[in-house]
Amino acid sequence: MTPVVPPATDLVLDLLAGDEGGRLSVQALCRAGAILGVGEGQLRVALTRLVQQQKLRKAERGLYGFHPAYQPLAEDVVRWLDRVSWMTPWAGDWIAVVDPRLPTTERTRLRRHQRALDLRGFRAWRPGFHVRPDNLGGVEPMRAQLPGLGLAEGAEVIGVRRLDLVQQQAVQALWDVDGLKRNYARLTAALEASGRALDGMNLEAAARESLLLGRAVIAEIMHDPLLPPDLTGEADFQRLVALTKAYQARGRAIWRQVLDGA
Repeated sequence: MTPVVPPATDLVLDLLAGDEGGRLSVQALCRAGAILGVGEGQLRVALTRLVQQQKLRKAERGLYGFHPAYQPLAEDVVRWLDRVSWMTPWAGDWIAVVDPRLPTTERTRLRRHQRALDLRGFRAWRPGFHVRPDNLGGVEPMRAQLPGLGLAEGAEVIGVRRLDLVQQQAVQALWDVDGLKRNYARLTAALEASGRALDGMNLEAAARESLLLGRAVIAEIMHDPLLPPDLTGEADFQRLVALTKAYQARGRAIWRQVLDGA
């Protein structure tokens, strides 16, 4: 697995998400950019763009943090581990989102709407009708979470019960379960190999490695549908989550050493 250096805007958001206080100085961000081969000019342009997009704001002179409008999505990334704890026993019921009628010209709203559905593991079963297993705490929590992630106004979140056998099989086939299992194995192997390699790296190389691999794995987990163990089996995913948590903690410790000197 060879993670790539993210665009400057993504790098800034990742670094802020990894900071316990959620705020970093321009100096620290430029130091991190230099380690990853992203120039100071690119970082400063990225900061300006993110402020214009209301993803960041200046907390004070030379110090940036997340904008309140972006905070719900930022927290969803920062607290990725919480998502795993939402998983509850599955009784065979489903949650559905009925899309509002959005004009195809409203591309930004459509993109945000689809992103919200992806982040909660929904799949399209019928046009305008997305479903997922009801194993993340129920309909009400989902109704509360999705708007902050970008769900379009007018979308309805409903519970679905008593699918017949044919419907049940059709819905379950919306997820590539075998592909998910292969991905868990691939990511687990990458984390284990990198964990062994970090000990032999200098501080900057270890910082680069831990950020790039860590962000890549967490992005995969963020987009995991969190299906019930009844559908996928649980051990492989839970092992990946435990390894990622330990790897992220190690990476943050490395970056603290790097940025404390910035």
